[in-house]
Amino acid sequence: MLTVENVTLDGFGIEAQRIDDTLCLTLTGTADMAAHDVLQHCLGIARADVGRLGLNLVRIDLRALYLLNSSCIKALLRLVYLAQTERPSFSIEFLVDPNLSWQARALAPLKRLAPELVRVT
Repeated sequence: MLTVENVTLDGFGIEAQRIDDTLCLTLTGTADMAAHDVLQHCLGIARADVGRLGLNLVRIDLRALYLLNSSCIKALLRLVYLAQTERPSFSIEFLVDPNLSWQARALAPLKRLAPELVRVT
């Protein structure tokens, strides 16, 4: 059972669910400074769930996210770093909206940091 919980803030949300060996996180709204601490906390719990449950993939759906500030990108970067350095290792897949071209551009550095673990689709 997942311990990462759904989050509903004014203007930002996270929905978590497990599908087979994948932890799926759907982010909605605006990931700005008001969302940073909650996002960082949620990603930390998600990382613990991945290890505890032996999951292979974290899928983060950003298609309904309309802003991702640099502090929240840093929280995602920390998740990528942990995927690289801690065991068990896991992959991260970001789902982006092709109509929101900034999403793929914002995630490009994360993909370059860990091309063997990070996919942007």
